[in-house]
Amino acid sequence: MLKQSKYVQIVMFLLLGWVLVACRDGEPQPVVVTPSSVAATAVPPTMTPTNAELGFVTVAVDVPNPPYADFNMSEMDAFGEVTGFDVDVLGVVAGYWDWDYELVVTSYEGMLSSVARGEFDMALAALPIDETAESVAGIAYTEPYLELGQVMVVRANETEIVQYNMWPATELLGVVQGTASEKTAQEELGVSEANLRYYETTAALLQALIDGAVRGAVVDSDDARYYTANYWQQLKIVGEQEGSEAWITYQAYGMAVADDNDILLAQLNEAIGATAEARQAAVTKWLVSVAPLDAGDSLVGTPEDQVVVGIVADEIDLDTTATADLVNWEILYNTSGGLFAVDAETEAIVPALAAELTTLSEDKLEYTFTLQEGLVFPDGRPLTAEDVKFSVERARGLGVLVVNGILKDDDGDGFADADAVRVLNERQVSFRLQEPTSHFLYLLSTPPYFVVSQACFESELNPIESCLGVGPYRIVNWEEGEQIDLEANGDWPGPAPIMDKVQIRLYQDTARMQESLNNRSLDIGWTGLSDGDLQNLRRDPNLEYAQGASFFKSYMVFEQSQPPWNDRRARQAVAYAVDREALAEVFEGSRIPSYSPIPAGTAGQVDSQPTRDLDQARELLAQAGYTRTNPLLMDLWYINDGRYGPYEGAYAEALKEQLEETGAIRVTLEGAGWNTYRVQMSQCEYPAFLLGWPTPGQPPRAPEPTSWINYFIYSTATLCSNYESPTMLSLAAEALEVVPTAEEEWLAAYGEIQRLWAQEYPTLDLVQVPRVAVHVAAVDGVAEAIGATGVMHYGVLQK
Repeated sequence: MLKQSKYVQIVMFLLLGWVLVACRDGEPQPVVVTPSSVAATAVPPTMTPTNAELGFVTVAVDVPNPPYADFNMSEMDAFGEVTGFDVDVLGVVAGYWDWDYELVVTSYEGMLSSVARGEFDMALAALPIDETAESVAGIAYTEPYLELGQVMVVRANETEIVQYNMWPATELLGVVQGTASEKTAQEELGVSEANLRYYETTAALLQALIDGAVRGAVVDSDDARYYTANYWQQLKIVGEQEGSEAWITYQAYGMAVADDNDILLAQLNEAIGATAEARQAAVTKWLVSVAPLDAGDSLVGTPEDQVVVGIVADEIDLDTTATADLVNWEILYNTSGGLFAVDAETEAIVPALAAELTTLSEDKLEYTFTLQEGLVFPDGRPLTAEDVKFSVERARGLGVLVVNGILKDDDGDGFADADAVRVLNERQVSFRLQEPTSHFLYLLSTPPYFVVSQACFESELNPIESCLGVGPYRIVNWEEGEQIDLEANGDWPGPAPIMDKVQIRLYQDTARMQESLNNRSLDIGWTGLSDGDLQNLRRDPNLEYAQGASFFKSYMVFEQSQPPWNDRRARQAVAYAVDREALAEVFEGSRIPSYSPIPAGTAGQVDSQPTRDLDQARELLAQAGYTRTNPLLMDLWYINDGRYGPYEGAYAEALKEQLEETGAIRVTLEGAGWNTYRVQMSQCEYPAFLLGWPTPGQPPRAPEPTSWINYFIYSTATLCSNYESPTMLSLAAEALEVVPTAEEEWLAAYGEIQRLWAQEYPTLDLVQVPRVAVHVAAVDGVAEAIGATGVMHYGVLQK
């Protein structure tokens, strides 16, 4: 068993004190050479075999420091124990052979001669392995246990300076003032005073290098190894790939033994060779001034085993009951889950936490589900039916409409009844609805119905340890305002993510995100990029543009309780007069035409509305009594405060021009800010107006047709379209009655609704906004990952 001797022999006479002082007044400096191992040669004295053969060695040390060393290798603490780098390295080496050892404190003067005479087995005192250093007869050196010198560090994406002797004379070089790095920069590299920048610490110097205040830095090799290993995406050593070519200055240090002690020398060399990792830990502990750096973005791309996604976000709120938000919902979709999920590839609704829909009552109101076996929350707690009930009841109590408006509410108080969700046993739970709801399984796939851990709300919210639910990924690190690190969750019962690691990088503005894309420290630029940002990034030939499902639509509303819009033919004429392709061009590629109230990418979408036909538009107008001499006069309102972006004015102008091309429509444009607009609109003061859906920044309620249709059928008074159609209401009611598992029949029913829409026009849909991401070529599956709720499902990304 390894142990240091219980006592340290002090071989020091009172006279030695002033002798040492005298020696150290003029400290000899080691001569710098290229890496080598040199053994001093001399006639060996007569000596006994090494004690190492018996598992015990005596080691001579000089404390507090050898007279020539400019760094502290060993010292004596307040209790008389010798500590320091050399002592830790000795412990590592002795531990390799399971030796006991005794430290003997003595003066450097005569130390090596004592080893050569056999008075000590070895000496350990920052001894330079150098042919020109002081040589003592009968001494041999081990292989280096420490190699130090000066090296040059540059930013990781530096491509011009590949050797330190290529340093450009006009560039700024950083050094730590008053250290060997300053001397090396001046004497070895010939850098002028005007081009040197001085810093107090190595960390401050390297931070300046990362920030671009200097182009390079000269630092101790041990510091360079530590910081470039820990910040490899930002820093590198010049010439590191060429080995010795990286060293501007170099010195190796070894342990000294008698040169006839071949056994001990071989044992020491074997231990030194086998303990590199432990010796490096000692270097970091004693010789490196460790301090954190603000690394910023990677300068060399992203790790091969990780996809890095950039979003602009001030705060993250992962409460499943909070207001829907594209950023928060995206993280929730990837780290939590509900009983069902929408398959990212097929768009079909599939079981997730539920193993199956066990039963559906004859009246289509009672759903019973059986949970998958072995479900476990991130904190290790088993997920049971009690957690399902807890999660939904929590949403109910907080007034979540998509819960209270769907589940049983017999007392009519606007809140789902307490028994709307019932626990049948540990793995079975039932839901009771107010009315048949064919899309209920889709609702179960959205955050308000996600199952969260009850433990999360028993103490302060901590999403890493105990919050959220069971999803494709787990949160393993969360740095507020900086990044969220995800790892694939082996307890997720659904399809395993392709990439094991995903990092969500959080930005305060898009300028920084674009910078990260430009230097390739980001794989995907995503939520927060404006139309202008996307246009700028599309010009980069090294970036790719991925277009996924649409998550927003722009449409026209007709107030249909009075002329002219109570005449279906007038609404149809407008539909034929618009050129959606041309309208989309106004937005410079950020919008695409829409021929349906359901956007592209949502299950059940059908292009049912007509393309432009001016002749048909004129014929319909004539049938309704409108001609060139008696034109249809219309006021068209639009929001002019940027709520939907900078193009709304040009969009309204283009629409006006298209309608007036019929010769039988005259348009007056009127604009207002949103706060005024929404009040006047709700009071039915606008006969025709432009709107968007859903609210900017929010995802659709669910990835299915009713999210885009039902409001415009059932809430026409609120919208002030005042659209009425018994046929449409009948079709919608029939669609809600379809058995949820009969998905094809259900989607077909919504196809009929869309075709009737193109005859009656509850709204006239014009353009839609697909969600777009910009990404590096190495990442695949980006378009496929963008789901119908506008969020990205990271599990299908690959690199």
